[in-house]
Amino acid sequence: MEGTPNEEIKIEKAEVIEMLRTRGFDDLEVRSLVLEWTIQQETLVAIEYTARASITFNMDRADLYMAIGDTDGALQALEDARLQAHSEGETELYDRIMAKMDEMEG
Repeated sequence: MEGTPNEEIKIEKAEVIEMLRTRGFDDLEVRSLVLEWTIQQETLVAIEYTARASITFNMDRADLYMAIGDTDGALQALEDARLQAHSEGETELYDRIMAKMDEMEG
C-alpha cells in the first residue's frame, strides 16, 4: 500500500551533503533541501528531547558547513556541540567533537 500524502519523507544527511558539494548552497533547490532537513532534524531533537540528540544535530550541521567549505561555520557548530557535551557529561561525544575540531584546525 502506498504512503499517505501527509507522510513525511526522511531527508538523509548524506543526500544534503552531496547536493551541497555538487550544486552549492546558492542553488534554490539545495537551499530548500537544507531548510527542510534542518526543520526535520529540529523536530526530531524536540521529540527526543535529549542533550545527546541536540549535540548530534550540531555535529551534523558542522558536516553541512564543511560540504560547502565553510570551516568557520563548521567550527562554530562544533564549538556549540562541544560546550553542550561538556556540560552534559557526554564524554564520548565530547571526545569525537574534539578530534574533529583538531582535524579541521590541523
